Amino acid sequence: MKGTPLLHHSDEKTLLKRVQRGKTEAFSLLVEKYQSRLYHHILGNIRNPETAKDLCQETWIKAFRAINTFRGDSGFSSWLYRIAENVCIDFLRRQKAFYDIDSLHVIDERCIIGAHPDPCELLQKQELRQILHDAIAQLTLPRKRVFLLYYVENLSIKEIAKETERSEGTIKSHLRNARLQLQEHLIPYLKNEDTP
Repeated sequence: MKGTPLLHHSDEKTLLKRVQRGKTEAFSLLVEKYQSRLYHHILGNIRNPETAKDLCQETWIKAFRAINTFRGDSGFSSWLYRIAENVCIDFLRRQKAFYDIDSLHVIDERCIIGAHPDPCELLQKQELRQILHDAIAQLTLPRKRVFLLYYVENLSIKEIAKETERSEGTIKSHLRNARLQLQEHLIPYLKNEDTP
């Protein structure tokens, strides 16, 4: 296999201890391991490749500066993704928007509105995306993360459980609650959609 070999869990712990002792060159090995996954995780939230690259770099800077606060209670990847999520939230708040709902067209077309031919279909979809945008913004971070991993990154329940270090039952619960919360937010709009 080409490139840097994957780090075993024990190797990763050793690397983290070295970084925390001031051996900054060891941090580059963590970057090599997680760079691609982190980038795609951020891209799933932001949907803009250039912005995702910038936020990825910002996440690594914050992670490096905060490395001494990592105590190993959770996996390094979970800790890193929490930093990434906060970086994304801060960015989107600065932009006065929470999620680019264009990335969720599969959800609104396949799972929510279905096929309803209408001369104003484009306008309605734009309106629905804004409503969905607002609804997603109100999800708690755990629900939002599971929702995006499932619908945007197309991960299975099992993969999400492994990624977040939570049980499959917890992931199913977060996903079910996220759907119910979004449904509650969207039902008034959908009921009015066919009214004259």
